[in-house]
Amino acid sequence: MDTHSRSAPPPVRRFAAELRRLRITAGDLQIRTIATRAQCSPATVSEALNGRRLPSEMVTRRLVAVLGGDWGHWQVLWREARTELDALKREGPGLPAEALHAEMVRYPDPTSFYRASADRIRSAQREIRLTYVRLHPPGHWGAVAVAEYYSTVLQWARDHSGEGASVRRIIGVPERGGAPRTAYLQWLLEHQRETADIYAYEARVMPWTASCAWHNTGLVDDTVTFLSFSGAGRQQLTGFSVEGPAFLSYFADSFDLAWGALEPLDSYVARHCR
Repeated sequence: MDTHSRSAPPPVRRFAAELRRLRITAGDLQIRTIATRAQCSPATVSEALNGRRLPSEMVTRRLVAVLGGDWGHWQVLWREARTELDALKREGPGLPAEALHAEMVRYPDPTSFYRASADRIRSAQREIRLTYVRLHPPGHWGAVAVAEYYSTVLQWARDHSGEGASVRRIIGVPERGGAPRTAYLQWLLEHQRETADIYAYEARVMPWTASCAWHNTGLVDDTVTFLSFSGAGRQQLTGFSVEGPAFLSYFADSFDLAWGALEPLDSYVARHCR
């Protein structure tokens, strides 16, 4: 029986077909063997090979290494597939009328905002997209609710690493003269070590030269959008959430376009720590 998914988008099917060919050239290894060597679940390997889901870039790199492929070539293939898939999502069919309904909840202080965000992330099913563009790294704030939020994100990624799930974070790093601030670079190093083995988590860096923070987004599945806004004081933050896929789709488009143009965290850190 043909187990390859006919309902998957064309770029996912084509990428899976290339992976299957690579598997054959590697000796047609068993799925469990590939999973063990790539340190991911058999379900993740099966989804990638059968075209049910495009694997994350990190998972793809591990699969290619196990199957003896050239990562430079496969990185290009993966990014082309990811770009095409994101474009298809943006050009998808119109949403039904009920999907256009949006419900907003306002959070007047950082504690209420971060607690609400953490609660929704715990219930996420498939995908989380986040931005962090502030003048100080996350560890600067010290509040319990803030620390709980950041640990919740990473724990969700750990718990869902074998399920084809994805957490993608864009980090706006303050730079002066092309160099990141010392405290920020130190946090990036710590963050890189903390997330190195979380297969469902990826981060990319956006150099930030403005002398102010920016609004930040949290997109959970295709359901809810969280927006936060920094105040004049270091500890000031307010925000709101909006339930509704139509509202989220605008921010998702912007996020995906930026993601494709930004530098992965690993290469950014390596470039600035020579």
